[in-house]
Amino acid sequence: MDVNGSSKMCIEAEGGKDSYCLEIFSVEVESVKQDVMHLERLHNSLQESNEDIKKAENSGMMRDIRGRLKTDLDDLFKLAKQINKKYEGLVRANAAQRGSADDQVRASMISDIIEALQLIMHRFQSLRSQMETDHRQIIDAKFYAITGEKAMAEAIDSLIASEAARAPLHREVEHGKDSVAEAVAEIEERRDAMREIRRNLMALHQVLLGIATPVTADALGGGNRAAAAGGDEAAPSGGGKGGGTGTGSLNDYEKETRKQAYIAIVIALVIIIVLVLSILRVDNQFENTATA
Repeated sequence: MDVNGSSKMCIEAEGGKDSYCLEIFSVEVESVKQDVMHLERLHNSLQESNEDIKKAENSGMMRDIRGRLKTDLDDLFKLAKQINKKYEGLVRANAAQRGSADDQVRASMISDIIEALQLIMHRFQSLRSQMETDHRQIIDAKFYAITGEKAMAEAIDSLIASEAARAPLHREVEHGKDSVAEAVAEIEERRDAMREIRRNLMALHQVLLGIATPVTADALGGGNRAAAAGGDEAAPSGGGKGGGTGTGSLNDYEKETRKQAYIAIVIALVIIIVLVLSILRVDNQFENTATA
């Protein structure tokens, strides 16, 4: 059943409307929860791929892993957009049914979804960080195996970011060793894989960010975020445009701006006091001179 049509069906239903609406709403909530479970399975699959990446011994193995990664990452992004669409439908349905006896129940269901998405977002962020750390360690080990020297941080950065992984290993590449050429090809495959992972996981974060924003059940049931969902003011307060948390507190930028303003005021007062004291001192000196 389409989430966007659930509120219409509730309005058209006669007798026992509240319980009927809640039943439809519950089905749609369960559908979103199933999608979140699918996100968790994809997370586990990426974890397994990361273990395979660490064990890969040549560029051919890395290409095979990248093929699996591409499928998982494509599915991940499509699923995130699907969850976002379903969630928006739930929020609209909740707003359309405001004032019924089931307000708190629906608010609790939506809060459960938010909590589940917050958890999975943190897991994906941790996975991305771990994969990048593992990638750096592997490149460091590869560099040492090829050159017999400990890589400088700049060389590792270049191998990770450069389009030409051969540059930091130019001396070995010039010798024309097949093993070195294969190692460079493997490094390039690893680098491209990590770029795809980083880009897709950051895109996933942006898609889910508007949902997994801290918000209280009271706000959902009382009209802050969910009530606004029926019109132009429905944008989640912590959506992808960098909004606040919806709790009414100052964000970091506002706090820093206010702090800087206070500091500027204090400095200005100190300067004024110093100037006044200096003027008074000069006046006293003139008066003493004139008296003498």
